Amino acid sequence: MANSFSRTSRSLASDTSRYAFVVWGLASAMLGAWLSWFLLVKVTVYEVSQTARLEVERAAHPVTAPIAGRITATSMRLGKRVEIGEALVELDARTEQLRLEEEEARLKAIPPQREALARQIADEERAAERGRAAASSAIVEARWRHKEALAAARFAEEHSRRLSQLQTSGRIAEIEALRARSEADKSQSAADALASEINRLTSDAVGKEHEKRAALEALRREAASLGGQFELAAATIARLKQDIEKHVIRAPVSGKVGEAPPLDIGAFVDTGGIVGKIIPSGRLKVVADFAPARVLGRVHSGQTARMRLDGFPWAQYGALAIRVDRVASEIRDGRVRVELLPDSPDDSNLLLQHGLPGSVEVAIEQTTPAVLALRAAGQVIAKPARQSIQAARTGP
Repeated sequence: MANSFSRTSRSLASDTSRYAFVVWGLASAMLGAWLSWFLLVKVTVYEVSQTARLEVERAAHPVTAPIAGRITATSMRLGKRVEIGEALVELDARTEQLRLEEEEARLKAIPPQREALARQIADEERAAERGRAAASSAIVEARWRHKEALAAARFAEEHSRRLSQLQTSGRIAEIEALRARSEADKSQSAADALASEINRLTSDAVGKEHEKRAALEALRREAASLGGQFELAAATIARLKQDIEKHVIRAPVSGKVGEAPPLDIGAFVDTGGIVGKIIPSGRLKVVADFAPARVLGRVHSGQTARMRLDGFPWAQYGALAIRVDRVASEIRDGRVRVELLPDSPDDSNLLLQHGLPGSVEVAIEQTTPAVLALRAAGQVIAKPARQSIQAARTGP
C-alpha cells in the first residue's frame, strides 16, 4: 500500500513539473512577442473627422433673384443640365414692358420730326441766302442810281451857276436862270432821296437778316431739343431693357441643377431669394471638418487618407483612397476645414457624386503602442491639473 502511494506521488510530481514548464514557456513567448510589438513595432495613427462630404472642386452656385417679383415661367428641374446664361426663371415684367413699348413708340416718332426740321432749316438757310443776295443787289443798284443822281445834280448846279453869270451880264433872261436853279435843286433832291433809299434798304436788309437768323436759331434749338429727347428715349429704353433683363433669372455657370425649391408659376420671390443651386462640372474633392487641437500642426498637404461613405458599408465596398490637398489656417465654428483629393476616383467601385457624406481618416504618423500608451497616461494625469487651473481662474 505504501509503495503504491509513493509511485503515484512521484508520477504526479513528474507530470506537474513537465506541463508547468510548457505553460510557462508559452506564456513567456507570448509576453515577449507582445512586449516586442508594444515597444518596437510601429503602427499608423489615424485622425478621424467629425464630418465629411464629397463636393465638386468648384463650389455650388446659388441661383438668386436680383429683384422681387412673381414667377411667370420656370424651367428649374432637379438634375437638369444647364448652360451658362440659360434662362431658368422669369418674373412678371408687364409694367416695364409697357413702358418700354411707350418709349420705343416715342423714339420712332422723333427721327421724322428731326428730318422735317432739317429740311425746314435748309429751306430757311437757302431763303435767307436768296434774301441777302436780293438785298445786296437792290443796295448796289440804289448806289449806282445815287451816283448817277449826284452826277446829274452836280451838272445842274454847274449849269445853274453859269446861267446865273450870264443873267448878271444881261445876256440871257432872268427866267432861264431861275429855271436852271430849279432843275439843280430838283436833281439834288433826287440824289438825297436816293441816299435815303440806300439807308432804308441797308436797314431793312439788316433787320431781315436778324429775323432770319433768329428763326434759324429757333429751328436749330428745336432740332437740338429733339436730339436730346432722342438720346433720353434711347437711354430710357436701354435702362428699361436692363430692368426687364433683371426679371429673367439665368444660370450663373454651366452644370447640373442640384437643388430646386418647389416654386410654381405665380409664386412670389423676394430680392436675393434662392430659387435653386447649380452644381458646376468638375472633379470631385472631399471636404472634412476636424477638431483644431487634433489637426493643426499635424495634418499637412500630401498625407494619405481614406474615406468611408455612410451609405456604402466599407466592409463590402471598401474605402476611398484620398490624400490631403489643403488645410485651413483659420478656425470656423470650432472646426478646421481640410480639403482632400481622391487618388484615382475612376478606379473606385463606388458611384461617386456631389454631396455623399462620410468620415475621413488621415494617417498623421507612425509610432509604437508604448508611445501611444504613455501619451494616454499623460493626458489622464494632466486632465485633473487642467481642471484645477481652470477652476482657479474662474473663481468661486
